[in-house]
Amino acid sequence: SVPRAMTAETEKAAPADAQNKWEGTVTGKYQWDDSKKSNADADKDLGGDAISKYSWGDGKKQVSIYIELEGLDDCTEDMFQASSGEREVSLTITKVAGKKRSFALKQLNDEITGVKVNQKKGKGMIVLKLTKKEEMPWHQLQEKSDAGGDDEPGGGMGGMGGMG
Repeated sequence: SVPRAMTAETEKAAPADAQNKWEGTVTGKYQWDDSKKSNADADKDLGGDAISKYSWGDGKKQVSIYIELEGLDDCTEDMFQASSGEREVSLTITKVAGKKRSFALKQLNDEITGVKVNQKKGKGMIVLKLTKKEEMPWHQLQEKSDAGGDDEPGGGMGGMGGMG
């Protein structure tokens, strides 16, 4: 927009306090209040469908993925539907705490031959047991997405070349 010169007429038309007030898209853009804050829970932010919180552990013949959710103890075994491909795994829980929930990982570190679901009653947890195709250690659960690759034995930290 083109700047306009202030005349005596336009100065009188605007009240004194309005000249100090921001208008347009700037108003409220960065005003955060408690009523708009969510619980900072990624599962709730995703509409309650996708499961994003999990942990994992590496074993000799299998990799375990641990998922904790409220209401899992109330689920029966037939509510868990797990499937796997060579380098992916997925789980659907038909109803937990009133919602259908799903979990999926692609680009697993190495090939798997299957998946089993173990329910840990009393702990609100299920464990996905991924059977490894080859008995070798997994230093990470998923393959790195960067094209560069990592030549350091033992995994190393990506992007930290020349540190030792």
